[in-house]
Amino acid sequence: MTYEAKEAIGENRTRLELEIDNKLRWLSEPALKGVEFEARENAKIESDGPLWVGIAEAAERYHESKFAGAREEGVWCAVVEILRWDPIQRTGETIATFHEGCELKPEAEEAARRLLTENAKHFTAETAVDTEVLWELDWDAEAEAKLL
Repeated sequence: MTYEAKEAIGENRTRLELEIDNKLRWLSEPALKGVEFEARENAKIESDGPLWVGIAEAAERYHESKFAGAREEGVWCAVVEILRWDPIQRTGETIATFHEGCELKPEAEEAARRLLTENAKHFTAETAVDTEVLWELDWDAEAEAKLL
């Protein structure tokens, strides 16, 4: 990928996260359904239709994640990340990720505690440990974002 392409992706990712992702993240179930519907309608008539399709799909994914994932059942993922911090630049870099899929949310919580204990040996004064339990769609979205 060229330098220009990387810059364009980086700038657009920041805008997407700040302007669209953060707006969708906090919407209610009816509001997300409304955004999805209206975005699909706009995609049919607007010249920037593919962008509207992306917004509709993002709203649909948030809806599934927030409201289908709100139940205890489903595929859950326990995630432990080890982050190395650069205090001068105030940035962090993931240096290791440990995860485990589970059928129930309480099982994923227990798995997260176990993964945290098993991997505590990686903690140093220069690192931090982040532990989460995520529903499968949230885990997919986060894992995909880190690959880009």
